[in-house]
Amino acid sequence: MPRTIIIEESKDAFIEALFRLLESESFEHITVKQLVLESGYSKRTYYRYFKTKTRILDVAFCKYLTDYHDYLLNFPITPDTIPKYFLDFIWSHHDKIELLAKNNLLVPLLTKHIQAVVETLLSINVPWRKNRLNNQHYEYMLIYSIGGFSVLLDTLFKNCSSISPDQISKALSMSLKEIATQVNMQS
Repeated sequence: MPRTIIIEESKDAFIEALFRLLESESFEHITVKQLVLESGYSKRTYYRYFKTKTRILDVAFCKYLTDYHDYLLNFPITPDTIPKYFLDFIWSHHDKIELLAKNNLLVPLLTKHIQAVVETLLSINVPWRKNRLNNQHYEYMLIYSIGGFSVLLDTLFKNCSSISPDQISKALSMSLKEIATQVNMQS
């Protein structure tokens, strides 16, 4: 088995161990020793990949961000499909996001990595950004949108809302269409 696969498997084991432990304990109370015992890997291996207890959150976030990027590459993206694709992906990780929200980790994690999220989203080709020399306006809008999505997700997952991803998607799509219509009317 190639070394890179072994490395990824051990990182994934620690990340999965973290989420299992978050089901019954707060992040503050989880120790590296518990992560080691739960994952089945050594303390030395943990520190080789994560250096600190909080670094595991960063690595997990970046892994899911890469997965989201790859997921988006499978679809033609239009303004009205953005919420659906986003929520479909998010809901597939619903349990983990709920654990992050309930431990007050979701918004700080998204805030910490907002530039990486923006860069990831700007790397996706979409029709409305073609032939634009300046992505700064899109960057500002993405930061603004990500902040709103962060608070929305945090609120939904902390409160275990019974609203479905389709309901949220439809509401967001209608709002985006309305904003696009207003922008086109002003142009």
